[in-house]
Amino acid sequence: MNHEKKKFIELVSTLIIMAAGLLLLKYLPMNIFGNAILFDASAHIVIACFVLYIIYLFIDRNKSWKIPYLVLSLVILSIISIQRILVSAHDDIGLLIGFLLSVFAIIAPQWKKFGGKIKW
Repeated sequence: MNHEKKKFIELVSTLIIMAAGLLLLKYLPMNIFGNAILFDASAHIVIACFVLYIIYLFIDRNKSWKIPYLVLSLVILSIISIQRILVSAHDDIGLLIGFLLSVFAIIAPQWKKFGGKIKW
């Protein structure tokens, strides 16, 4: 399988996992506890991570851009997180759930690559 097709399959898999996670960790709790809860997964963080991941796939081959891009990504996610807390849309648990969902969705389709390097 060529590199572009493999990246596309990983991208679609990531999108499916993120969408399923948001249904389970955002919309299901909101239906049970009401729309005013703060501990539901942050869709803003998940969507931002997905967009940042797509951009990362384009700079994947240029090694000198990786670290600056990761720093920029962390700054962007921090700004979004602070804004969501300031407007009382989420608490730290909701933001953490959104971030963990994003990390899981990005790593899961590439588990063979990460499997031997991550020890639990």
